[in-house]
Parts: sequence; structure tokens; C-alpha cells
Amino acid sequence: MERFSKEGRTLVCFDFDETYFPHACTPEQLEGVRRLEQFLEQHAHRFSTMWVTGSSFESLAEKTSRASMRYFPHRIASSLGTELYHVNDKGGLELDTVFQQMFPSDFVERVNRTIEVLRRLGIELEPQTSIGRNPWMYNYYYHGDDMTTLQLIRSLVEEAGIAANVSRCNPLAGDPDGSYDIDFIPHGAGKTAAVDYVCEHFSFRSEEAYAFGDSGNDLEMLKRVGNGYVLGNGTEQAKKGHHRVTEKSYAAGILEVLTREVE
Repeated sequence: MERFSKEGRTLVCFDFDETYFPHACTPEQLEGVRRLEQFLEQHAHRFSTMWVTGSSFESLAEKTSRASMRYFPHRIASSLGTELYHVNDKGGLELDTVFQQMFPSDFVERVNRTIEVLRRLGIELEPQTSIGRNPWMYNYYYHGDDMTTLQLIRSLVEEAGIAANVSRCNPLAGDPDGSYDIDFIPHGAGKTAAVDYVCEHFSFRSEEAYAFGDSGNDLEMLKRVGNGYVLGNGTEQAKKGHHRVTEKSYAAGILEVLTREVE
């Protein structure tokens, strides 16, 4: 896969699943990915790119291979923004260990205590076994849509001193219908935290940055930058929660916005 030796000064962040990467991988969708890759290569002097995703690094490797992608971004914030990788001078990816040093050392114990409290209250969360193991991210499904229960989960997470992404599942990405993702992560981690860290440490202006997503767990990131967009294929939750929605879907929706930037 090709990587840029030099990066532009406008940060562009992409959620991966059902944003940059279409799970159906239809010929039309993959042709859109090719056009997007070509565009980003042509405008490397303008844009510094970053995948910001809930997928693990291992899962990204499988998906990029499935779609025959040939382009890697300058940075990858994987596993829901708990791991941050940068392209080094040799074209390889290096883990940013300084970023993870900000996370609390007793994170796992705090998660386990929260899960036990929920169990005693009769609230069972199903572990997500397909995501992989990461000491800074614990993923569950809540099968239901009771808002009181979801608010209780948020309150217990806050009391435990950790953070959680609570968002409606997207069946197009392989999630169960009628359920919610409950993703426990440390304070200081997450999609928005990763974007903030990159802006602060690498001198990007967040008010000039772009971000694209498709689901509820992207909304905070989209609101943090100056140019955040929900794609046309986004979930109803995401579309209702953000004021900028593209007309087109997937890569075509991304290009709809970025081509206006370079004209």
C-alpha cells in the first residue's frame, strides 16, 4: 500500500466501518473507494488523513485486504481511539505510547466493578467476541432500547471514573438489530480524544479539520471539528444528531465534500 512521505496541513478524519469501508463491498462501492484513494493521493499536499475507528488494528488489516485498498492514511486511531499509530519516516506504522500513558492503570478493575453492579441490578451485557482483545477497550451489546437502563449505564460509568460509548448498533456493519453498543474505554481515550491529541501535538487547527462518520459514536468527533459530516448512508440516530448530512453515501459522500474544498 502506498503511503505519503509528506502530509498536508488540513486534518481529515474518517470513521472506517460503513464510512470509508463499505461492508457489502459491491463493485460500485469499491469503485468509489478507488476514486477516493486517487483523490487523496493527488491532494496529499493539502490533506493529512486519519482513520478513527472502533475496529482493531488486526480487523483493519483484514478489511483493507478484502477491499484491495492500496492507500493507508498518515494516522490510525483504532480500537475506538485507544490505540494511535503514526506513519514514520520509513513508511511503517508506529504505536504512540505517550498517548496511552494518559490512561488510568486500574481501568480493568473499574470496568469489572461496573459490570458486576449492572449484573446485580439484573442488567446483562453480552460481550462482543468478534472485536479482539485490547486492554483499553471492553465491548458489549445491550439487547434492548430501554432509555432508563441506558441512562443508568451512563451514570454508573461516570461514577466508576471511566468512559463509555453508548450508541445504537448498525446492522450494516454486522451488529445485531435492535441493540446498543456499550464500549468501555478509559478517560482520555476515544475518537474525539484521539483527534484532540493529534491536533494539539501535531499543530493541526481543529476548526479547519474535516471528519466523516455514519453512526452515533461519531457524533462527538463530528461536532468537535469545524467541518463534520454524517454520510448519506448514516444511521437515523446520527442524521438526527448532526446538522450536516451529505447527499451521497460512503466514498461518494466524502468526495462530495472534499472536492468542494479543493475547487
